[in-house]
Amino acid sequence: MAKPILAVTMGDPAGVGPEVVVKALSHPAVKRACFPLVLGDWGVLRRQLRDSRSRVKLAPWRRGEAIDGRSGSVLVHSLSALTATEWRPGRPSRACGEAVYRYVSEAAKLAMAGAVDAIATAPLNKKVLQLAGYRYPGHTELLAELSGTRECRMMLLGNRLKVVLVTVHLPLMRVSRELTTKKIRVTIELADRALRDRFGLSRPRLAVAALNPHAGEEEIFGHEEKQIILPAVREARRRGIAVTGPFPADSLFYQAAQGDYDAVVCMYHDQGLIPLKLLHFIGGVALTLGLPFVRTSVDHGTAYDIAGKGKADATSMREAILLAARLAGRGARRRAS
Repeated sequence: MAKPILAVTMGDPAGVGPEVVVKALSHPAVKRACFPLVLGDWGVLRRQLRDSRSRVKLAPWRRGEAIDGRSGSVLVHSLSALTATEWRPGRPSRACGEAVYRYVSEAAKLAMAGAVDAIATAPLNKKVLQLAGYRYPGHTELLAELSGTRECRMMLLGNRLKVVLVTVHLPLMRVSRELTTKKIRVTIELADRALRDRFGLSRPRLAVAALNPHAGEEEIFGHEEKQIILPAVREARRRGIAVTGPFPADSLFYQAAQGDYDAVVCMYHDQGLIPLKLLHFIGGVALTLGLPFVRTSVDHGTAYDIAGKGKADATSMREAILLAARLAGRGARRRAS
């Protein structure tokens, strides 16, 4: 079977995106797994190649041209031409925000048109998007709008743990107000579907984390478990999903990491990300559920403090590309069967 074609977005040019992309693309496993098409800035990538002394060869690409690796070069769709004043590592700018919006938008267009089989994204920061006038909290909301997706969720994963978030970038004081039975049930359904369709599990085992300490302790510490979360779990079970909970979060993640569950549905960002990053601080990957195409990403931010210094670890970027390639290949095999 032919290798999948992946759109790899460069991320915020002022962050570590250019560095981790170049480093990841130089890895032999990535070369074996896919044909990458980088959406970014030709000048920034060329400078990054020089700074990192990478042996990756780049070649320009334009819409309508074939995408393959027969030339031995990584193809680059250059969508910006940042000047030295517009692009300075560690210093987000309006021009960088405009550029990263173009990279992500073009990736979505290529995926929707079937020109690429999946997307893997380097990190961006909502600040840089907002400097350019785009009011999105991050990739997920932007890609959802571009693809016309009403419901999508983030799964963060490593070898030992998968977590799916009901709410993401919210102040903690707002989380309980944002939780609804429908929102939790939809998250459970998206997690179940992803584990079946993307990871090939015939009957995924899902656990749902409680919001409050000790799962509310018979409503002494809160009412959300009985009034909001438990009804969602029961609705999902009536729809044939193997889901249990809500369980106290302080013991649930140990059980999940031991293999008792295939994924944990979490109520808020840090509830899922703290255990995930404890186990997979290097090499964790994000997967967006609900989109009409495969999209993976690094599980870290732009790291402006080390941008341009050659210190960035590219493991998460590499794993995001490899996971996107595997999932794209699985989808192609499923369609062919």
